[in-house]
Amino acid sequence: MIIRLPRPPLRLPTVHPSRLLAPVLLTGTLALAAAAPAHAQSRTPVFELGAGVSLTRDNDTTPVVAAAWLPRWREFAGGQLHWETGLLHVRGRGGSRLDNDHDVTLLHGGLRYERPSGLVGGFGIGVQAGETEALSGGPQFISTLGWRWGRFSLLARHVSNASLHQPNDGETLLQGAWRF
Repeated sequence: MIIRLPRPPLRLPTVHPSRLLAPVLLTGTLALAAAAPAHAQSRTPVFELGAGVSLTRDNDTTPVVAAAWLPRWREFAGGQLHWETGLLHVRGRGGSRLDNDHDVTLLHGGLRYERPSGLVGGFGIGVQAGETEALSGGPQFISTLGWRWGRFSLLARHVSNASLHQPNDGETLLQGAWRF
């Protein structure tokens, strides 16, 4: 005689849709960078290294470092459009009264527009490793406004998840960058 014990029902792990968004955005960003026209790839790409300071609510500051690859894409409205793929690292704040003591690294992609006068503007979207009250979940949107003199740029950037997750303090960065 065989005795069969009841089996518990098979339960597949559930995945919240917001957890699927980061891999989809990363794949899309990489696909956009790879889909740059052949003539843009033949020009010399620009590599940029930057460092500066980031601040969030209550003027808590912390160092930030950034690296970006900016291949030219096309001329547009009297300026130059670049693809932008980069990494941005925001160091945690040890003495903060907020929960901002973890490091956060963002991988982002988007577009940067530069005028011959030096004006720089850009927008991108990124995924993150690490989480704080200021950067509380992906995706993160990165907006850039600044000025460029030759190889040196002074950039103001804002990183935020557009209230997709709470709290949504965001980080505002002031960064100097040098191009190679």
